Amino acid sequence: MKKIILLISILLALTYTANAQITVSYEKGLERILPGDEVLSYLVIYNPNLHAETIQRITFYSDKVYPRMITDVGTIPPKSEYRLPFTFRSDKAGTYTIHVRVKTLNGSVSAYLPFKVIEDYPKLRIDSSELVMGQKNILKVYVEWDSNVTLRPLFNASPSESFGKSFEFVLYPEKRENLTFEIEFRNGDNVHVIQKSVEVDWVEEKGVIMNITSSSTAYRNEAVSVGISVTNLNSYRVENLVLLVGDRTEKISFLDPGETWKTMLYIPAEKEIGIMLEYRNQLGRKYAEKEVLKFSIIDENVVQLCSYEFERDLLSGQVCNFGSTEVKNVMVRFGNESYFIGTVMPEDYEVFSIKTNRTEGTVQISWKNLAGSIESASQKVEGKAREKVEIKSGNELLIASAVIALVVVALAIIALRRR
Repeated sequence: MKKIILLISILLALTYTANAQITVSYEKGLERILPGDEVLSYLVIYNPNLHAETIQRITFYSDKVYPRMITDVGTIPPKSEYRLPFTFRSDKAGTYTIHVRVKTLNGSVSAYLPFKVIEDYPKLRIDSSELVMGQKNILKVYVEWDSNVTLRPLFNASPSESFGKSFEFVLYPEKRENLTFEIEFRNGDNVHVIQKSVEVDWVEEKGVIMNITSSSTAYRNEAVSVGISVTNLNSYRVENLVLLVGDRTEKISFLDPGETWKTMLYIPAEKEIGIMLEYRNQLGRKYAEKEVLKFSIIDENVVQLCSYEFERDLLSGQVCNFGSTEVKNVMVRFGNESYFIGTVMPEDYEVFSIKTNRTEGTVQISWKNLAGSIESASQKVEGKAREKVEIKSGNELLIASAVIALVVVALAIIALRRR
C-alpha cells in the first residue's frame, strides 16, 4: 500500500512539473500616451508547455480597457503565444495599473500592466517677442513636436492656417491682445486639437514727432514765423499728413520711414496758437498730435512812426518795423498826400517825406504782413509854427520909414516938456 501511494505522489509531481504555468506580458501601442489617446495594445500569453493550453477566460479589472472580458479564446499550441488586442484610454493624466487575469483549465494567472498618461503637448516658440502696435509685424513661430502640425491663429493674422513645423504670420495689431493658436497634431493614430498662447512684448508705435521753433514774444498785429519739422519714426510709411497751425493748413500725401517734413508758416500773433498734426498709419487708423504755442504780446503796433519833423513845407520821418518778420506794401499818408515805402525788413526802418503846408494832423501807415493780413496804424503829429518873413516894395518901405521918424520926433518933444 505504501508503495502505491508513493508511486501516485511521484506521478502527480511529474505531472505538475510538466504543466508549467503560462506567462502573461503586454505590448503598448504608444510609448507616449496623452489624455484621450486610444492606445491599441496587445496582451501576450505564452504557453511554455509541450502540450496545448486551453484559455477559458481573460478579464481586465479596469474601465480604462476595452474589451474588459474575453471568453472562449480556445487553445494555445505548445511553445506558442497568443496575442490578444485591447484598447487602453484615459482622459486624465496619471499612472494606471491594469489588473488582468487569465483563466486556464489548469488554474489562473494574474498580471499587472502599467500605463502612464502624460500631458506632453507640442510647444510653441517665437523668434522675437516684440510686436509694435499699429504697424505690420511678422511673427515667426516654431513648433517642437516629432511630426508636422497644423497651426491656426485665433486672431487676425495671415495666413489663417498653415502646416509644418515653422511658420510666419503677418499681423497688424491695433491694440494689445492675446495671441492664441489652435494646434492640430497627431500622436500615433490619435488626432488632437489644443490651444496655446504665446507671450509677446507689446511696444507702442514710435510715432511721428513734431518740433516747433518760434519766438516767445510778439507785437500787436505782427505776423510771427513758426517753423515746424515732422519726422516719421515708424518703420512704415504714414499717409495723409495734415498740419493745422491757427487758421493755416499744410498737407502732404505721405512720409516714408525716417523722413522729415519741414515747413515754415506765418501766423498772426496771438497769446495762444493751437498746432495739430493729423496722419494715418498702415491700417488707416487716424492719429493726432497737439501742441499749443504761447506768446507774450507787446501792446504796441509792430509798425510805428518812430520819428518825424516839419521843415520847409515837408513832413519827413522814419517808419520802423519792430517785429521779427518783414512787412510789405508800406504806405504813409498825411492829409491828401501819400508816400510809398515798400518793404521794411524786421528790426529796421525806412524814411519818407511828404509835401505839406500843414504842421499838424494824423499820419496813417498801412502795410501787409507775411500772414497776408492788411494792417494799419495812425499817429497824431504836430510841429512848430513857421515865422513869416514878407518882402515889401520900394514906396511902401519909404512910407514906413517916415512914420517911424515922426514917432521918434514926437517922443522927443514930450520928453523936453516934462523937464
